[in-house]
This record gives sequence, C-alpha cells and structure tokens, in this order.
Amino acid sequence: MKKAYIAVRDFVLRYPAILASYFIYSYYFISTMDFYIKFKHRHLGAKETFQHFDTLLWMWVLAYAMVKVIDLRERLHGREKAYLEQQHQMDLKETQIQTLHEVIMTLKHEINNPLAIILGYTRLLKKQVPDPETLKKIEEIEFASQRINHALKEFSAAQVYEVAKSPVGNLVELSPYSSAKKQ
Repeated sequence: MKKAYIAVRDFVLRYPAILASYFIYSYYFISTMDFYIKFKHRHLGAKETFQHFDTLLWMWVLAYAMVKVIDLRERLHGREKAYLEQQHQMDLKETQIQTLHEVIMTLKHEINNPLAIILGYTRLLKKQVPDPETLKKIEEIEFASQRINHALKEFSAAQVYEVAKSPVGNLVELSPYSSAKKQ
C-alpha cells in the first residue's frame, strides 16, 4: 500500500501535466458520452445542449490551471537550481579560502624558522664584529630580514578569513583569531 502511495505521489510530482490531461480528457469523454446518449435517445433539449457546452469551459479552465502548475513547477525548479549553484559557489569559495589560509600558515612557518636563525646570528655578529664595513653588511642583512618578517606578519594577518553561517547564507569575514591578534 505504501509503495503504491509513493508511486502515485512521485508520478503526481514528476508529471503534473500528464495527470492534468487525464482529468481533462476523462471529464471531456464522460461529458461527450452523456451528450451522445441523450442525443441518441432524443432526451436532449436546448437547455441540456447548452449545459454540455460547459465541458469546453471546464476544459479551458483545467488546461489553464495545468499550464499554471507547470509554470510554477518550472519556476520552483529554476529557483532551486539557482540556490544549489549559489551554495556550490559558496562552498567552493570556502574551500579556496581555507586552502589559502593553510598555505599562508605553512609558508609563514617555513619562512619564519630560517628567518629567526638569520636574525639571531646577525644580532650575535653585530656584537662581535669590530670592522665597520662588515658591521654595515650585517645591519643590511638584519634590516632585510626584519622587512621579510614584517611583511609575513602583515600578509598572514590580512589573509585570515573564515566563512560564517548566517540567516541569509554564508558570509566571509575576518576570523576572531586575526582580530584578537591585531588588538
């Protein structure tokens, strides 16, 4: 019984035009047969003749309703398709942002480790080298290393985003981690 109900429900949802045409043509067939039976037995007066013309009116009303149902179904399908496409795009953007964040954090880690060693050794060498020419070169190395370190901090702070759920959809915003880090 449940399988039959599911089959009927799926048929109605999947093929509303065919279902409506069954109703329209069944009604038309029954009305026409009634007209012919009354005509054959000569029980048909002017009043009954005009009553059978309502069949055409009902056919037009049912056909109009069928067209409206099909139009509504197509619009709903279009909206659902647009929503799914938008959701797919948001999921894709979220994945891209998360991947970018992971790459940035990995690069920051991979660059900061050798950079810390370079800065540490330049500070040690500055204290030990008496030669002004060598000291100037060491200071240039230290200044360039500090610029790289500063650029990495700015880049990683500006690129920390996450996707937040909201009633209107997913929103991309700065993560609380980066705003807490700036303060």
